[in-house]
Amino acid sequence: MKKKISLMIIFASIFSSMSYAEIKMPSIFGDNMLLQRDMAVKIWGKADANAKVDVAFAGQKKSTQADANGNWSLKLNKMPANKNHQQMMIYENGKLGKTIKDILVGEVWIAGGQSNMGWTLANATNGAKYVAQANNPLIRYYSQYTRSLSKTPAFDTTKGKWTKPSPKVAGGYSAVGYLFAEKLQKDLDVPVGIVFTALGGSRMVAWIPEDKINDLEFTKNLYKNFLQKNANYDINKARANWKIAKKKWDEKAKLLKAKNKKVPRAPKAPNPVSYMSVQATPVYLYNAVVAPLVGLSARGVVWYQGESDANPNSLKFFGEQFELIVKSWREKFENPDLAFIQVQLAQYTSTPKNDWPLTRWKQYLATKSISKCYMANIIDCGEEKDIHPKDKTTVANRMENIALYEIYGQKNIRPYGPIMNSVKYSADSAEISFNLFGQKLIGKGEPRGFDVKVNGEWKPAKAELVGKKVKVVAEKSNGKIEGVRYLWKNWCMDDVWLFNQNQLPALSFIHQK
Repeated sequence: MKKKISLMIIFASIFSSMSYAEIKMPSIFGDNMLLQRDMAVKIWGKADANAKVDVAFAGQKKSTQADANGNWSLKLNKMPANKNHQQMMIYENGKLGKTIKDILVGEVWIAGGQSNMGWTLANATNGAKYVAQANNPLIRYYSQYTRSLSKTPAFDTTKGKWTKPSPKVAGGYSAVGYLFAEKLQKDLDVPVGIVFTALGGSRMVAWIPEDKINDLEFTKNLYKNFLQKNANYDINKARANWKIAKKKWDEKAKLLKAKNKKVPRAPKAPNPVSYMSVQATPVYLYNAVVAPLVGLSARGVVWYQGESDANPNSLKFFGEQFELIVKSWREKFENPDLAFIQVQLAQYTSTPKNDWPLTRWKQYLATKSISKCYMANIIDCGEEKDIHPKDKTTVANRMENIALYEIYGQKNIRPYGPIMNSVKYSADSAEISFNLFGQKLIGKGEPRGFDVKVNGEWKPAKAELVGKKVKVVAEKSNGKIEGVRYLWKNWCMDDVWLFNQNQLPALSFIHQK
């Protein structure tokens, strides 16, 4: 009798494993996820070799066959926005392999860049209030561990998970990403999802895929040099050296704490695949953080980055690098219309070697040269001694207004401040015309913030608002004016003068004959 019962248990176990097939999918396809409306939606994963895979969702059932390695993908038809909580069923050879619960359909945006995009909601201005009020179930947020590298494109992200906003989890959300989503959800009245991909301190070269890195000579050389040096990287030796440094740090930290003095940062453990920092390593960060998401249907990318590329070497090719990211992401995500809304850098004293004004100008020029790419101007924001301005509400609101106007066609929105359009030079003055987007040009307080170039040198200028134009003359000079610039300083809060009637600041600029 006991033998018969044992056999029954064995057969039941075998039958159970056969009746529920194993389907593997990246964590971007998980409970609480949000799918993009009005686009064909790509779904992918792994199954047994050559298995038949069916995906059922929202009245659709699509089928495909896995290849010899078990990889499969298919596309669902376009769907309208849907606030109902739906399920997706994935079958392998006719047997249920996976169920994904509580799925909404709406607008998906990817949040990329570095630390100002990663700056958390809890640490932003009014963060405690925002966190306490975070309870909108029509917003979904995909988080992942982004301090990760991979030599080859990864199948899945590290610790990837979709969540609904709540006071328990929202404090760790990207402040810009979440506030952007919150406002967009209310204005469009559809569900909105944010997919987080940012990493503090990351350079643009880290976000470019390997098959595109050679398209630009600058990034090609960076990657070539990295590979050559990394070939000799001895992780065991690096770990041994780190342990020695960590022991010394522990001893020093103990003494400093006893004296109530500030303790410096602990030495970071070496990365097993790169001798460089995670943020500076070419390609490998993209492989770990972005590659698992490529193919995901999304409306666009909100991008806040540039601080780490403000150094002289990288700044020479700032626009080319940004264009390479846009071009390659659009190709990888199979979406030539993937919108990019970037944030121009706020004010900051910066380090002597970094040129903040030129970085802002390069950001603007890159935006102008790339189709369906836009920029939020925050020249009236910033903290003099902190590279991370805590006011993320202004940033998110201005990016969202651009999205409403440019992406969603709400032409009643006026998302841009005055932008220099042309300069007319005479012997001792310059007259600047602006694109005002149907708004008025307003000067707040005494005219200020302008310089003119005379005999090859930049000098302070006197400015005068004349209708829709600004006239400038050199304060002390008898030479001809050869150029004009506005707010051309790292920190220029006291010089911000020009606005429009909606309180949006004029873009900083430089113009030369």
